[in-house]
Amino acid sequence: MHRRYSLKWRLTFLFSSAMLVLLLFLTVFIFWSTSNLVYQHEQRLLNQKASAIASDLETEINEESSLDVSYLSRLLMNYSDANQSISLLNQQGTQLASIEGANWNKEPQDFYERVLTAKESVQFPFGSQLLFVQISETTEAFEWYFTILSTMLLLSSFITLVLSGIGGYLLSKWGLKPLDQLIRQIHSISPKRLSQRIHHYNVETEIYELIHAFNLLMDRMEEALVSQKRFVTDASHELRTPLTIMEGYISLLQRWGKHKPEVREEALVAMGQECERLSRLIEDLLSLAKLQDVPQMSAQKKIQSLTPLLLEVKQAWLPVYPAQIALSFEWTDPLYLYMDRERMRQLLDILLDNARKYTDQGQVVVKAFSDEEWVHFVIEDTGIGIPESEIPHLFKRFYRVEKSRNRIRGGTGIGLAIAQSIVDDHQGAITISASSMGGTQVHVRLKKEQTPADDDSSPTVKGI
Repeated sequence: MHRRYSLKWRLTFLFSSAMLVLLLFLTVFIFWSTSNLVYQHEQRLLNQKASAIASDLETEINEESSLDVSYLSRLLMNYSDANQSISLLNQQGTQLASIEGANWNKEPQDFYERVLTAKESVQFPFGSQLLFVQISETTEAFEWYFTILSTMLLLSSFITLVLSGIGGYLLSKWGLKPLDQLIRQIHSISPKRLSQRIHHYNVETEIYELIHAFNLLMDRMEEALVSQKRFVTDASHELRTPLTIMEGYISLLQRWGKHKPEVREEALVAMGQECERLSRLIEDLLSLAKLQDVPQMSAQKKIQSLTPLLLEVKQAWLPVYPAQIALSFEWTDPLYLYMDRERMRQLLDILLDNARKYTDQGQVVVKAFSDEEWVHFVIEDTGIGIPESEIPHLFKRFYRVEKSRNRIRGGTGIGLAIAQSIVDDHQGAITISASSMGGTQVHVRLKKEQTPADDDSSPTVKGI
């Protein structure tokens, strides 16, 4: 597996890259602004020199005969410079006289060299015609200065970049020190010490939030592992019990069943009951496992009417209930849900089966109705009831209020856990409370869906 660079090095690289871009910008800006200032200063000096030469020429030349080329050249030679060219021009631009310095070159040799020009008019007293003094200068003399300037800028930028890289690494290391401590504490947590938590005193807000989130994750993991361990223990116990009973009856058959038909008959009936109970337990465990596959359940959902399902449940359970228990249904149309029909049938079967098991005589009433947001199921019975202190634990796997009595009635302790999983998957809620009829009331609330336009939306009460 490819391992990425550590956060310290990545932060150092980002900081150094940002500093490199900044230094390049500053280097170019300083070089450009400094060179412009030098050029502007030299241009002012050149303008002053052209003005001085023009003034001197007006003083030195008093008559037209003095405008001789050789004489003018000797006068201009007094102002010569190695990098300059000085010319005297008439109004038509014709060159009357000129001199060039030893290093004069019209074409700049380097990118930072320029040709500066200054021009000044000369008015002689003996004529009305204007002449012009023009000075051109190359900036080759500044080459050493610009070379030193660029070298100093590059060297200082390099040193600054190195120092910023070292400083960035040290700062990131110092800033990430709490994170390193957090990593060491996380590594110190072993599977045998899941109850250990990370302390978050005197830390920055971001580190505090990270530690808090990690501790919450550990709480959920520990709770899940404890729940899983309890589930495995309870499931093992529940599976072992019928096997132990069958093993005892097999031993009994081996000793006495061959000669006593009544013993053999009793053992066969008991083992058949335990096999049925074991099959029911395994089926409930498989149902509970399947309910964890949320995408598979969601794929079976669609918006549909609840009425056909209620009719199906009524027809299936009326013959099952004994004569001493009156089962009645009542619902108000229309009732539409976004549901998995098979899971909803399983939910109703679980609740009706529980009501039948724990009601010796009386009645069980099933009601279904809706309000503006929810569809409600209410199942009430006149059964043995449930102590209020036991109600918060009813949806735990394998939990039983009275283990011995539940074993006689055939419960596995998984039915309500499955019911809650189905309701949770349908984004609803299920509650259990004491019934006004003296037994237990189960209330299921599910999200209501809109009635299709082609359906009669007027409420209708149905049932028996």
